[in-house]
Amino acid sequence: MDQSHSEGTDLRHLTDRLKAAFPTLHAAEVQTAIEKAATELQDARIKAFLPILIERRAAATLRRRAHDTRPPK
Repeated sequence: MDQSHSEGTDLRHLTDRLKAAFPTLHAAEVQTAIEKAATELQDARIKAFLPILIERRAAATLRRRAHDTRPPK
């Protein structure tokens, strides 16, 4: 299995996990958060940590979005 296939699979699993974790957000918002995090981290020196770093950064963005879209109490 080549690395690009593995990375694509990792990103699909990540997308699925984050869509499940943030069901109130649109799939496009989840995908955009992941793409933005991946772009911001593309120059990272240690590529082995990229999946978890991308997930954490995207999840933080999505938590803020989910909080901002909740109706006031």
